[in-house]
Amino acid sequence: MKLLTRRHALGLCGGSILSSLTVQGTLAQSRREEGPLFLTAATRDGGRHGGAILSSDGELLAEFALPERGHGAALSPGMRDAVVFARRPGTFALVLDAATGMTRQLISARRDRHFFGHGCFSRDGGILFATENDFDGERGVIGLYDVRDGYRRVGEFPSHGIGPHEMALMPGGKTLVVANGGILTHPDAPRMKLNLAEMAPSIAFIDASSGDLLLRHTPPDEFHQLSLRHLAVRADGRVAAVAQWEGPMLEQPPLIALLDRDSGLRFQAAPPAVAPRMRNYCGSVAFSEDGERFAVSSPRGGLITIWGSDGHYREAIELKDGCGLAAGDRGFVLTSGRGVVTSDGSREMRRHEKIAFDNHLIALS
Repeated sequence: MKLLTRRHALGLCGGSILSSLTVQGTLAQSRREEGPLFLTAATRDGGRHGGAILSSDGELLAEFALPERGHGAALSPGMRDAVVFARRPGTFALVLDAATGMTRQLISARRDRHFFGHGCFSRDGGILFATENDFDGERGVIGLYDVRDGYRRVGEFPSHGIGPHEMALMPGGKTLVVANGGILTHPDAPRMKLNLAEMAPSIAFIDASSGDLLLRHTPPDEFHQLSLRHLAVRADGRVAAVAQWEGPMLEQPPLIALLDRDSGLRFQAAPPAVAPRMRNYCGSVAFSEDGERFAVSSPRGGLITIWGSDGHYREAIELKDGCGLAAGDRGFVLTSGRGVVTSDGSREMRRHEKIAFDNHLIALS
């Protein structure tokens, strides 16, 4: 597959949004001097799609172009490559040099597949796993891409559910955990949800080598419209999964669940004064560096909630359209669709004009 030059990447979205791109090597220097860096998809000036690399204090170090709107990203072991995935139902993934921010390559989905916005690497970095939609077959799949062969697509296996979204590699590197949102979609009706009455969300544990289903956990029947979309994995294998409610809006089901591979979903309810403010919608979840807390974003409610790793609610932080979350060395780093970067530790805000940060944030460390 043809490698992207910087000029080619700019041409993908009809113009440059790289005016603040740092010179090659500056990102690596910033990482050494200032701590971890963070990557997010973003939109500039209300319409030009791309992404950004931020310092730990919210400085905008680099921007890059994307053909269309991006969503989540994955970082390879050794921090060599970062891959930014298109927002559903997009068909591209952009490979970046994680040390310099330069574009390496554009990956295209199979013609009868599209990406769901997330992926992860195998433990040795040799395979990129991507959540995808077999839309004609009405099933979710995990696409397999050979990193050493130019990210050539070499196969797939089922996600063992419909609408796979976020996915992670479990500690030990042998098992994938996948949030199957349970919602049937088709690119002919790009944002329509086609099966809300028959939704079947699940968290699936899948053998990363064979694709065999090891375990699958599902919500109780009364919560079958609780679309499990995003998850985070702690170093000991505890998983925090967060959901978006597709049932009657007057209901307020618990939106957060903790689980381990061999245990079922243990739902956690927000306090009565907080639950309505979450607007039945969670956008992202991340564990802190020490694993003692996790954060959940509710962008429709302009709220970030902080929870103990045992599932007990701790506090809420107001952040309009706040969705991106990642663990930093001084607490959680938070981003918003209004160009804000902040931290739950300092609560100091840095605002970037004319840029909207997208749903997810990953640490380049």
